[in-house]
Amino acid sequence: MQSFMEKYQTIIIRIAVCLAVLLGVFLLLAIIGQVKSYKYIGSGLPAANTITVQGHGEVDKAPDTAKFSFTVQDEEKDTATAQAAVSKKVAQVKSDLVAAGIADQYITTNSYNSYPDYVQTNAPMIVGQPTTSQTLKGYIVSQSVDVSVKDLGKTETVAGILGKDGVTNIDGPNLGFEDPHEASDEARDKAIVDAKVQAEKLAQSLGVHLVRIVSFNDNNSGGNVTPVAYGMKSMDASAAVPAPTIPTGVQTVTSDVSITYEIR
Repeated sequence: MQSFMEKYQTIIIRIAVCLAVLLGVFLLLAIIGQVKSYKYIGSGLPAANTITVQGHGEVDKAPDTAKFSFTVQDEEKDTATAQAAVSKKVAQVKSDLVAAGIADQYITTNSYNSYPDYVQTNAPMIVGQPTTSQTLKGYIVSQSVDVSVKDLGKTETVAGILGKDGVTNIDGPNLGFEDPHEASDEARDKAIVDAKVQAEKLAQSLGVHLVRIVSFNDNNSGGNVTPVAYGMKSMDASAAVPAPTIPTGVQTVTSDVSITYEIR
């Protein structure tokens, strides 16, 4: 009669071989994991030896947006009359802007104010009473409007319309970008490359190796507008009011970064 070992010898051998193979695979994967993680050993610890480098990046881009803001104001004996006068003038400006190709969605009210206007008058001096008094002169209504010009070719036309329609407190054009992050990100990428080059040169000079980045700081300065020279020219042959000449130029967007590397 066969013993248990003799009877199941083949099965036991196969099971032992499978276990050995599985153990070998497990150990191999563990070794590979240790090798891959070697470069991260100590990454959570404070760096003992470091170098810090600076990088600078610049991007010159032509602006793609011009923004204006203006105010329409009127004073009348009562608020309703002043409101009607302001609304009529704003409607005229808006109509002229839309006719010039400015989309309605880019003409928006920034603020709307209404308040009484008093004047001080001198009164005969009476002991124990004020010598001046206030008299209601009327009511002032003002409306501030923002205009975004997406086609810079219309910038001068818009400026001319605002001057022709007699608005007050014109601010602009303020030239910039519809997406300001695009240019600043591009400048930052250049600054990082510049810092990396400086770090590699410094490490080579010192005879050390760069291990990892310990800290990073950046300072995007945004766009520096090229100065605009204002001249005067007519909008067309029949225009009674000249429009300003507004060169759009380019804007320089800069970025400065500081990177600290651990060295070994």
